[in-house]
Amino acid sequence: MNKSALTVLLVLVLLSLFFILSDHNRLVVSLKNYASDILRPIIIIISKSAQKLFFWQDAMLNARRVKESNARLISENLDLYSKLSTLTILEEENALLRINLNLKKKSINVLLANIIGRDLGNNRSFIIDKGSDDGVAAGMTLITKDEIIIGRIADISRGTAKAQTLLDANSRIAATTANSKISGLVRGLGSDAIFDLIAKNKTPEAGELIISSGTDGVWPKGFILGKIREIKSYDNQVFNTASIELLSPPQSLNGVFIILQ
Repeated sequence: MNKSALTVLLVLVLLSLFFILSDHNRLVVSLKNYASDILRPIIIIISKSAQKLFFWQDAMLNARRVKESNARLISENLDLYSKLSTLTILEEENALLRINLNLKKKSINVLLANIIGRDLGNNRSFIIDKGSDDGVAAGMTLITKDEIIIGRIADISRGTAKAQTLLDANSRIAATTANSKISGLVRGLGSDAIFDLIAKNKTPEAGELIISSGTDGVWPKGFILGKIREIKSYDNQVFNTASIELLSPPQSLNGVFIILQ
């Protein structure tokens, strides 16, 4: 083969390679575009799924942070409530001790007792934390800080005692109205109390205080029992009666004072 023929052959080979490579590049580009068109929906789905996954991951982390924060706040609030409750109890105890001292200054010998048990079915009785070892005896009168009679000691043990309130059906106290000086008897009905045995020609005023008269020889004289709520008079009855409003309901008390004899 002469030199001219070899040159022509080389040129033809180079041109063939050029066209082959050019076609190959176009084929690759076409395949990439085709694959991209096919995979685009899948890529979009994967991208959205990843975004949702990151969203819920962040939401769960935030929820956990909020839960931990709430738990910490609840713990702090409970601690605060506990401190406030302790402070309130101490303030109440200090106030009762001051009242105890003031009553003794009036020559009323008293002993402070805490209510530690109640009859949930009624307000006729409760248990206190003082007993015979503390000098308490059956029949002793119980009063509040405002010198209002609550009841008296019914049963006694060495460390505790059961108190019978004015509401008990066995409770009877000779009494008189503070202003009009009308005599009668304060009597328990179980769930309420009345001012009974009022003379037919006597009519106390609503709102008038009732105090113990001491004429029965059982209860001390001059202590508040309640106040007149409503007068009841019937032609067929020998005496008038009046419903009573108790100024210190037993269920509202945490402590009482025992008048020592």
